[in-house]
Amino acid sequence: MNFARRAVTFPCAILAATRGLLTVIFLAWASLATAAALPDTAEMARWLVGMKADPRGPFDGIYWFCKDGAVLPPEAYACAPRGGGIQHGRLGLRARALREAGFMVGNVLAATDPEALAATPGQAALKAILLERYLVAADNGWILRRARYYRGAFQVEDEIAAAEAILAALAARSQGERDFLLLRQAALLLPLTRNGATVTRSHEISSSLATLDAGFASLRNKLHSQPEAADAARVRAYARQQGRSEPEFEQLAQAIDALFTIRDLKQPLNELAARLDKHPFASQLRRFARELEAALSPAQRFAASAAFLAELRTALPELPPQLRVAAVKLSLDVEATAFATGRGLLADLPRALPAERLAVLGSAAEALYGVGLLTARERQETRESLGRLAAPSIPLERYRAELGYLARVPAWAGRELAFHFAAAVTGLARIEPLASQFIPDRLRASPLLIYSALLDGLLQEANSQAGIEHEVFGQAVGAGLRALNPGLARGILRLDVANPRPDGIYLLPETTEHLPPVAGILTLEAGNILSHVQLLASNLGIPNVVVDAGLVPRLRAMAGRSIVMAVSPGGRVLIAADGPRWEAVFGQAERGQAERAAERIHPNLAKLDLTRRDPIPLGELRADDAGRIAGPKAARLGELKHHYPAAVADGLVIPFGAFRAFLEQPMPGTGMSAHAWLRSEYRRIDGLPVPQRELAARQLRERLRSWIGTADAGTEFRAALGRAMQERFGPDGSYAVFVRSDTNVEDLPGFSGAGLNLTVPNVAGLDDVVAAILRVWASPFAERAFAWRQMRMDAPEHVYVSVLLQRAVPVDKSGVMVTLDLESGSAAGYTVAANEGVGGAVSGQAAEELLIDAATGEVRLLAEASAATRRILGPDGGLEQRAVSGRPVLAPAEIEQLRRLGRELPERFPQRDEIGQGVPADVEFGFVAGRLALFQIRPYLQSRQARRDRFLLELDAPLRSQTGRIVKLREDM
Repeated sequence: MNFARRAVTFPCAILAATRGLLTVIFLAWASLATAAALPDTAEMARWLVGMKADPRGPFDGIYWFCKDGAVLPPEAYACAPRGGGIQHGRLGLRARALREAGFMVGNVLAATDPEALAATPGQAALKAILLERYLVAADNGWILRRARYYRGAFQVEDEIAAAEAILAALAARSQGERDFLLLRQAALLLPLTRNGATVTRSHEISSSLATLDAGFASLRNKLHSQPEAADAARVRAYARQQGRSEPEFEQLAQAIDALFTIRDLKQPLNELAARLDKHPFASQLRRFARELEAALSPAQRFAASAAFLAELRTALPELPPQLRVAAVKLSLDVEATAFATGRGLLADLPRALPAERLAVLGSAAEALYGVGLLTARERQETRESLGRLAAPSIPLERYRAELGYLARVPAWAGRELAFHFAAAVTGLARIEPLASQFIPDRLRASPLLIYSALLDGLLQEANSQAGIEHEVFGQAVGAGLRALNPGLARGILRLDVANPRPDGIYLLPETTEHLPPVAGILTLEAGNILSHVQLLASNLGIPNVVVDAGLVPRLRAMAGRSIVMAVSPGGRVLIAADGPRWEAVFGQAERGQAERAAERIHPNLAKLDLTRRDPIPLGELRADDAGRIAGPKAARLGELKHHYPAAVADGLVIPFGAFRAFLEQPMPGTGMSAHAWLRSEYRRIDGLPVPQRELAARQLRERLRSWIGTADAGTEFRAALGRAMQERFGPDGSYAVFVRSDTNVEDLPGFSGAGLNLTVPNVAGLDDVVAAILRVWASPFAERAFAWRQMRMDAPEHVYVSVLLQRAVPVDKSGVMVTLDLESGSAAGYTVAANEGVGGAVSGQAAEELLIDAATGEVRLLAEASAATRRILGPDGGLEQRAVSGRPVLAPAEIEQLRRLGRELPERFPQRDEIGQGVPADVEFGFVAGRLALFQIRPYLQSRQARRDRFLLELDAPLRSQTGRIVKLREDM
C-alpha cells in the first residue's frame, strides 16, 4: 500500500536508538505529522486491533540499540564495541506511524530518558506511557496481548530498572501541590509495583479475565464497584464451576485475599524512620507504628491510616529526595490498609448515627487528600463543611445543603486526574475507546469508593426524610447527580456528539464549546457552570446534569433508547425510560402552547437604524443603542465604559448599517442583491416539505458563508475603517484587537444567544482586521448559530451583525461572574468561574468556581481549575498555549474587586428583563497584574418556563412541606 512505502522512509532507528529518543520524538510529533501520509482514525483503530492478535504486537523484530545510535541484529554482545546498549523489540511501520500521528504506543521504558520524562516538557510523554500501562493491565495485554510472550521484546530487569529511575527522577523534582498525584499514579502503574496488593492490581487482573471470558464480566463489575473479602471465594467458585484453568483466576483470588488482609506495617514504618534518622518526620512514622499496635476499633484504624496518608503527603517535599520513593511506596501500603479497613466498616455503618458516619466520611476525605485526589484547599473546605455538621441536630434544609456540598468531592477528585491525564485520554480515545475508562477506573481504585458509598447512604437517608429522591431508571440514587439547569426533556440517549440532533439527550465526557441545540445534557465533567453553552442551556430550559463516573454504566446501557430527563428547580433529578406514563406529562395542551411561544424569537425591527455605516467609538454608545445601531454587547459595553472608563479597553463599533450595505452587493448568478436573494431563499425553503428543509437550509448557509468570506468589503469601507482605527488605536501594526460579533438577535426576551457567533482574537494589521470582519459577518450563518437562532425566527433574513473591535488586553486570568448564587437562587452571593489566561472560562474550560458572599466577601470554593493549559496573546497575533501554574486562579484582592463590582452594578448599571424587572448581571472580566478589566455585561436570563413547569414543581413539593424539620445527627452529650 502507498502508506507503507512512504512510512519506510521514516528512519528505523529514530524511535528507539538511544535512551531518551522516544521522549524527544513524542514531544516533536506535531511538527513531524503529515496528514497526507497518515490514514484516518478508523483505520488506525483497526491497526490496534491487529496488534492485539499479532504474536509480535507492535514490533517487527528484536534488535540491539547501541549507545552510539546503531541498530544491530540480536547477536551476542553486538553493542560491546560501541559502548554498550540495550536489546528490545523494534517498532513496526504501523506503530511508528501511530507515534508520528501523536499516539504514543509500544513504549519500552528502557529506551526512555527518565530525567527527560520527569521534567515538565516530558510529562506529556510520561502520562501517555502510564495510560498505556493501564490499558496493558486492564485489557489483557492490549496491543501487547500476544507480544508479552515474544521473547526479547522486553527485558524485565531493564524495564524495572527504568521504572525505578523514572520514579526517582519524578520524586526528586521540587514537589508542587499537584505534582504528587502524578508521582503516585506512576508508582501504581509502572512495573516496580506490579506485585503489590492494591485495588489497582485486583482491577487489572479482573479486567483481563473479563476479556478472556465474557461470562466473568458481572463479577468483574462487582469487584470494581463493591468489592468485599468474600469475592475471593466467588472467583475461585466461578473458575471451578466454569472449568477455567487459567492461572489468573487464582492470582485474582489471592490479590483479593491480600487486599482485605490488614497488613503489618510496623517493619516498613520503622525502616523508613531509621533511614530518616533525626528528620522530624521520623517521629511521626514511629508514632503511627505505635498506633497500629494498639487495640484500635476499625473506625479508629481507618482514621489513623487516613491521617497518616495526609501527613505523609504534606511531609514528602521536605524529605531527602533519595528517600521520597520509599515514602511513596509506603503510602501505597498504608492506602491498602485504609481500603481494607474502610470496606469492612461499610457493612456496619448504615446502622450508625449520622455523626458516626460523617466522622468516617471525614477520614475518607483525609485519605483522598493523602493519595493526591484533593488539593489542600479542597481538603480545608471539606473539613469546614463537616465542621458545620458537628452539632447534635440541624435543620433538614441545611443538612441536605451541606451534604450536597460534600457531594462535590467526587467531581473534585475526577478533576485532579483530568488535570494530568485528560489530554492523553482524549487523544488516545480517538482510536481506542477503552482509554476513556482510565479516569473512572482510577477513581474506583481509590478511597473515593468508600467516600462515595458513605455519602450516597447519607444523602439517600436525608432525601427520604425530605420526601424526595433522585432516580436513575427506577433505582434511587443519593450521590452522583448534580443539577445545573432545571428542565424537562424527552429524547434518545446518545453517546456520540459528532453529529448532534435536536431530539438527543447527550452523555458527554465534558461540556463542549460548540454544542448545538439538543434536548438534554448529561456531563461527566461540568467544564464550568458559567460557560457559554451552560448559559444558553439555562436560558432555554435545557436540562443539564453532572453525572459521576459510577453512574455511567447504567446510562450507557440505555444508549439509543428514548428516555425522559426531569430536573426540578430545587435540584431533584429523575432519569427514566420513556413509556406510556409520560404521555400525560408531555401531552398537556398548555405545555405545547408555552413551548411554541417560547421557541420564537422576535427582534424589534422597528427600532433598527441602518443608516449609520461608519465606525463608532465604543465610548459613544449607551445601553439603549442595543438593537438600534449595534448589538447589545457593544451597546452595554459602551455604557459600562461610561461607568468604569479605566476598566473597559478602548474600541470601535461597526454598526448594523455597514453589514446591511455590504449585503446590497450582487449575489453572483442570481440577478439579485445578497439580501434580496437571502430573503427569497428563506421564503422558498419555508414552503418546502419538512424533510427537504434541512438540506436546503444547509446549502443556503454554505453558499452565503462562502460568498461573504471571499467578497470585497469595499474601498470606501476599508478607508473609513483605517482612518478610525488609526485615530482610536494608533499606527497600523502597533496594536491588536479582538474582533467580536454582535447581532440584533441576542439578549432578547427568552433568548440569550451567549457565545453563538465568532470572536477572532488578537488580530493585528488592517488587512487582517478586514478579513476577520468578513469572517464575523459570516458567522451567524454557521450551522450551530443558525440552529440556535434563525430556526426560531419568523423572519430570519433580519439578522444584522455589528462588529466590536476592542483593543487586546494581555490578561493574566479571565472569567465570568453572575451576581447570583446559582445553587440557591439567592442574590446574597455571586457565582464566579475563572481560568488562567484568555477566555478559558467562557469557552468551557474546567474553571475555578467560587461563591462570594456579597455582604462579607467570604469565599466558598465550588471547584478548583483543572484545565492544564492557558491561552495567551501571541506577539504576532492569535493565541498561544502555555502550561498553567496549577495554583489558585483568583487572588483575595481580585475577588474583593469583583465583590465591589457586584454590589455597585444594581445602582450604576442595573440589568433588566423584558418587562423591566431587575435581574442578575452576567459579567465577563479579566485581570492584568491585579487590575480589573471588563469585557462584557448582559442580563442573566433563566428559563421561566422550566422554573414554572407544573410537573417539575410537583417534584419539589415534598421539599416545601418539610421546611423547619430537624435532623438528629448524634446523641446529646
